[in-house]
Amino acid sequence: MKINSKHSVEQYSNFNLKDFFDMNSPKKILIPAVLVGFLCIASLAFFSFVNPSYDQEAALKMKPIFFGSTRVADEPVNSITLIAPTTTAVYFNILPQKMQFQFDDLLSNDNTPLDVNMYMIIQVKKGQTPDLLRNYGENWFENFIEPYFRNKVREYVSSCSPFDLMSNREVLAKFDDRIKQSMRQYVASLSRKANFPIDIQQVITDRVMPNKEQLEEMNKTAASIQAKQTQEKRAEMELARAKAERNKAVADKAYMTELNLSPSQFIQLRAWDVIEKKNGANIDVLFGGGETPMWNIRR
Repeated sequence: MKINSKHSVEQYSNFNLKDFFDMNSPKKILIPAVLVGFLCIASLAFFSFVNPSYDQEAALKMKPIFFGSTRVADEPVNSITLIAPTTTAVYFNILPQKMQFQFDDLLSNDNTPLDVNMYMIIQVKKGQTPDLLRNYGENWFENFIEPYFRNKVREYVSSCSPFDLMSNREVLAKFDDRIKQSMRQYVASLSRKANFPIDIQQVITDRVMPNKEQLEEMNKTAASIQAKQTQEKRAEMELARAKAERNKAVADKAYMTELNLSPSQFIQLRAWDVIEKKNGANIDVLFGGGETPMWNIRR
């Protein structure tokens, strides 16, 4: 069978723009719609969307397709945005964040090892996340904030008494404020070189405790101190009692001398006082002025 190729070529060559405009309206609308749909599907296959949540902001890291260097877009992204296939989004949380820290065996001013739990409230400034990404990278906290914070905590703990850190609220408040001010000064010094858009809002010491072995030693020490204080109080009481007895003896001797009493008379006089104060005893008659006076006791 012989195909007439010449006839086929002539048939397709006769289709031109005139034929397109001569088509009825449904056909003329269908062809552009198909083309647009095809282009949209192709673009979706290569492009992507950035859609930060309410507590996030995105900074765009843009890479060239062929030539040039990677750069960060100047404007942050706060709503759904279509980006090129060579662009990546880095998300930052712009609400205050609680960063927790645990320190083991920090040495106080008397070399007591302490376990310290702390946390810091920190916030990334909204609208400045491109600067944060451009100047300090995605790991800005791990590379710049955390190491300095840990170093300052270790430094300040070494200057404080372990008992103050564990129980003195005033010392703890000053301790937290010193670290917060040091962190703010550090961020400000970095910002003078390149904007560091973060805010150190709070530094709080949650708990300070000695390790288990040290706690046992401290309990023993506290018990020894308490025992020593008890002994000192007992000794003070004995000394006070001895002083009172000496004063009483001096007073009795003065009384005996003033009344010209012999020692036996004075003893008898004191015996009457004792008998009178004895429960159920009553002196009815007392007579006789010699060395051996007589009295009648009724019970």
